[in-house]
Amino acid sequence: MNKQPRIRKGIGFFSLFCIAIGVIVGQSTIVSLLQAAGIAGWGFLGAMAIAYVLMLCNSATFAELALMMPRHGGLSAYCEASLGHFPAIFAVFAGYVVPALFGQAAELMLVDSVMAQLLPGAMPTMGWAVLLLAVLVLLNYLGTDVFARTQTLLTVVMLVFLALTGIVAASGGFHAGTAVASGAGLAAMAENVTVIGVVSLVLYSLIGTEFVTPLAEDAENPARDIPRAMFIGLTVVTIANALFCIGAGLLLSRETLTTAATPHLEYAVAVFGPVAKLVFGAIAITATASLVNTVLGALPQMLHGMAMSGQVFPVFKRLSARYRTPWVALLFVACLPLVGVAWSGGDVGKILPLIIAAASAWLISYMIAHLALIVLRLRMPDAPRPYRVPLFPLPQVIAILGLGYVVANSAPAPELVAPIFTSLGTVLALIAVIGALWIRFFMHKGLFEANPALIGEPPQRH
Repeated sequence: MNKQPRIRKGIGFFSLFCIAIGVIVGQSTIVSLLQAAGIAGWGFLGAMAIAYVLMLCNSATFAELALMMPRHGGLSAYCEASLGHFPAIFAVFAGYVVPALFGQAAELMLVDSVMAQLLPGAMPTMGWAVLLLAVLVLLNYLGTDVFARTQTLLTVVMLVFLALTGIVAASGGFHAGTAVASGAGLAAMAENVTVIGVVSLVLYSLIGTEFVTPLAEDAENPARDIPRAMFIGLTVVTIANALFCIGAGLLLSRETLTTAATPHLEYAVAVFGPVAKLVFGAIAITATASLVNTVLGALPQMLHGMAMSGQVFPVFKRLSARYRTPWVALLFVACLPLVGVAWSGGDVGKILPLIIAAASAWLISYMIAHLALIVLRLRMPDAPRPYRVPLFPLPQVIAILGLGYVVANSAPAPELVAPIFTSLGTVLALIAVIGALWIRFFMHKGLFEANPALIGEPPQRH
């Protein structure tokens, strides 16, 4: 018996805006920014400009693809329609499962480290992280509407914190005058300036706006609001990040920014004084919750869409009877960062290589998405496109070349080359082998057999 779809109001622009930048305002992204400022000095501003342009290109590509195929499958649907099943599986696992494995692991270790410093002995090791993860899984199980409301609150709090901290620090207010460390300030930031070596770190603080695209079929006005949410969100968070890092460079030494396990905690104390520690605990939880909540809201929907196409285990098709949530996929995604924590031994000092490995995998998936758009424009020039990328194919070519260069030069120091590329290469090789075997022996299809029939297909309601 066919069930009638539920009538509900779609997600509005402001909620989409908050979801688009939900991954960007996490703790690991804040730490990656501060480390970039410590390594590069004022060069981090140049790296941020490069990253901003590349991510504008990326947002434009995903906006066009998402509105051509407003399906929960997300990137997998875009790649399946243009490049075939193997690129679809590889792109999603490289761009979203690997970052969930590495990036969210770093996020959970950070929140646990901060809370252990603020409330020592209150919870066992990783206890805070597991508790937070469990709460967010429950909220996402309750459905898209609860996820959107939660994300709106988390994102607003984090944007205010980033901008306010940077402005107060740069103006010399609160405790800034007495907390300035030796080796900090304008002169120190002007020494040994570099740009290219930290672009991958800065990119990690700006990637993820496309997490809003799997919600295109839930949006109130997707053709108008999906592109605006990504472009405006990216611009606002870039400004907030720049303010935050400028203040940090003026107050803290570059050595502290680069080597401290929790430089954002050091920064908060320098600006607001020791009383800020407890408040910062709430901010740390909010930042981690923002990132993890966004991933838990979007990635299970992608995996559900892939299961509907036969690209992953059929068990990911399962939906909760009441909330229509892909609960099996949700639990799978929730377990990924726990695997990453075990992989790294729970060592917060290993966060930098994890962040760079996650960012590099993500950028590879972006390159595949740009290629998918180029192929679709050439093969199906007359397909309906509610949004069209301007100046095609220039943004896609710039992005592919730029992102490829950044991945190849993603290690900011020689000693990090081995740990970064060993982790990245191992996981990507496993994805490629398993994906190829799955397509051949379970799907019984060609690796690069495209399915252009997905173009213009109406959203699937489940």
